[in-house]
Amino acid sequence: MSSAITVREIMTREFLGVSESDDLLETVELLLDEAADCAVVLRGRDPVGALDERDALSLLVGETDPAAATVTDAMDDGIVRVASDASLTAAAEAMAREEADWLLVVEDEPVGVVSAYDIATASTIAPVAEEGTVSTATDPSPTYDTQGICEHCGTLTHDLVTVNGQSICANCREN
Repeated sequence: MSSAITVREIMTREFLGVSESDDLLETVELLLDEAADCAVVLRGRDPVGALDERDALSLLVGETDPAAATVTDAMDDGIVRVASDASLTAAAEAMAREEADWLLVVEDEPVGVVSAYDIATASTIAPVAEEGTVSTATDPSPTYDTQGICEHCGTLTHDLVTVNGQSICANCREN
């Protein structure tokens, strides 16, 4: 796993934030509508917990009436955080240690979430570049334009190389 890639580079910047007093059924509907794995429970801007499908299902089989339940009734108040500049290795270790499926990415405040899927996907791409199996995707002929779009970040650039079948710019290769 590459330690050069940071959590900031692979995190999802948009996350579902809910309040402690929100209706649980409405929150579950929102999770489904947004195809989100989790919701960060916020008190103002401060994260105080998390709600995922397991939390909602646990309440459903419990003694609490789901129709009258709020997010507080089902949420997990142990939210696992990771700094945005942490390495993929550090994030994966935190997930394993805390048995978490995702982490809240923080700077001074929440800035995104990173899932186990995000880490697994990024870690399978990074070793290819580290092993030196990078081939140049530029045409030496001066009559052709070598400008293109990086398939990783979407940047328009003249300096693309093929990494694992994708055209990647210099910035993405360095990270």
